[in-house]
Order: sequence, then C-alpha cells, then structure tokens
Amino acid sequence: MKRSVGVTVIAILSLLGSALTFTMGILMLAAMVLAPIPRSNQFPGSPIFFKAFFIAISLMYMLPTVWGVLSGIGLWRLKNWARISTIVFSVLLILMGGFAGLVSLVVPLPATPNNAANAHLIFGVRVAMGIFWFTQLGVGIWWLVFLNRSKVKKQFGQAAQVAAGASALQPAYLAQSVSVNAPGFGAAERPLSITIIAWFMLAGCLLFPLGLVMRGPVILFTKILMGWPAVWVYLAFTAAQLGIGLGLLRVKPAARIAAIIYFVFGFVNSAVFYFAPGGHARMLGLLESQQSMFPWMRLFQSQTEFRFDFGPLLMVGAVLGLVVISVPLYFLLTRKIAFDKAAAALESGAGQPG
Repeated sequence: MKRSVGVTVIAILSLLGSALTFTMGILMLAAMVLAPIPRSNQFPGSPIFFKAFFIAISLMYMLPTVWGVLSGIGLWRLKNWARISTIVFSVLLILMGGFAGLVSLVVPLPATPNNAANAHLIFGVRVAMGIFWFTQLGVGIWWLVFLNRSKVKKQFGQAAQVAAGASALQPAYLAQSVSVNAPGFGAAERPLSITIIAWFMLAGCLLFPLGLVMRGPVILFTKILMGWPAVWVYLAFTAAQLGIGLGLLRVKPAARIAAIIYFVFGFVNSAVFYFAPGGHARMLGLLESQQSMFPWMRLFQSQTEFRFDFGPLLMVGAVLGLVVISVPLYFLLTRKIAFDKAAAALESGAGQPG
C-alpha cells in the first residue's frame, strides 16, 4: 500500500528530531573535552566524576538518536515494528511534555534580587518554556492518535502479516508472538497497550544499572534506603521488570498478574511515602540523599541567587507519577481476555497430537 502524507511527515520529523538530538549529544561531548574541569574545594567531585557525568548526559541524547533514526527509516519503509516503536516514543513525548510544561508554569524560579525588576522577562521565559513543552505534548498526542487509525494500520500490512503468520507458524509459537490462533477461539492478538507496557518495563531495566553505579536512594514506604539495601532493591526491581516484561510480550497470564501486583506496589509505595503524615520531611530527606550523590549541588543551593524550593517540583512529580502508574494498571485490568485466549490457544496446541 502507498505511504500516506501523514506517515511521510512523521518519518521526516523523526529523522530531523534525531539529527537535532545527535547534535546536542555531540555538544555535550565537546563540552567534556573543551570545558575546564573544576578542581577547587567548592567542587569536591573528582575530574573522573565530571567526565562520567558528561558522558552519561551525552548518552541520554545519543541513545534516543539511534531509536529515532531506526524508527524513522522503518516508518518510511512501512514496517509495523516502526509504527509501534513510534507509538511508544509518542507516549514518552506526552509524559515529558505534560510534566515539563506543567512544571514550567507552576514551579517558582530561584529567588534573586533582580526577579522583581525582571518580572516581565521571567513571565516570557515561563510562557516560552510552556509553549515548547506543550508542543511536544501535542506532537505526542498527534502521533499516538494518527498511528492507531485503522487506515494507517493497513498501510503497514498488519492484517496481512497476522494472516500469513497464522498459516505458517505452529500454535505453540503463536502463543508467544503478536498473534495467537486457536481452534474454537479465533484469533487473539496481543493488545498494543500491553506491548507498550512490556517494552517500557524492559527499557526501564536499562536505567537501574545507573542507580547501582550512582548508589542512589530508594524509597520504601516511609523509609529511604541507601547503600547496600538500596542496591538489593535495585536488583530486585530489575529482575522483576525483566521477567514481567518478557512475560507480557509472550502474553502469559501469570505475567499479567505479576504486573498488576508490581504496579499496585509502586502506587501504594509512592502514595505512602509522599502523602502519609511526615511526607514533607521525607521529601526533604530524599532531596538531601540525592544531593549527597552530587556534592556540587549543595554549592549552588548555598548561593542566594541559585536557591530553589524543590518542594513544589517534587509534589507535582509525585502526583503525576501516581497518574502514570494508574495508566498501565487500567490496561492490565481491562485486557484480561487477550491473556485468557492466549492461554487457551497454548493449551489447545499442546493437546493436539504432534
């Protein structure tokens, strides 16, 4: 089927955005090489730490660049995996754009003596930041809605691929792929929402090693864990997300139950930590623990012109975090029938003579 104008535009935007992101990553690497490394007592971090910090930031640009280039090329060639990949990226755009846009409008800027004189400039900066991030939100919504339209799906030959796969593959394998075919049950496709949740969980496994290296704090109800207890929690979360993500891709009913338990735990854990009595003190303790990872942050916080109240930012993040956790819970609870059909298909295939 011929590629539509909308798919072409999204593919081009994906490639252009990836080029811009790649440029930002190169600038970060250039800054690491050319910028002087602070070595005074005011910046207790070692030169190696600052180099590693810049490399980590550059990777935050480089990895999405690879993702965007591959997805853009795949969209241009009408590959269905690229459509799903772009949908996942659009969800990220919606989350980042909505959160950052809200923060830019409601979180106060650092107090400085010139704030009163520059009130109009600060207002202009807020509006500009809000427009930028809400534009990202709008782009994410556009891509999410457009790429899920039935006419767009047909361009990627999704129905033909499913039909071809159903006639060529064995039932035991079909139970672990995108479509499942069982006698008496018809075709049971893995819902796109489950695919997105699974890949988000698998992608999240890539972030946990960063927490292990940085020895970041972990919240556990009303406690803030540091050191080896936090390391063990990170390892447990990584193992859980890896197992659940792979199980969801294979449409395993046990993985769905485990995912529901995992997200309910995350919701309750965050809600108790931030909103139970003493939540404000715990937030300040969490901020102090995070600043211990980056000692130079305390230098800026000690300067009047850089003093910043992180309380509203943490509160906005906590509320949006609970909303984000609720979304996969909704889809996991309402997509039970797909897992039931997959299990029935597997049992039916296993019961047939070889």
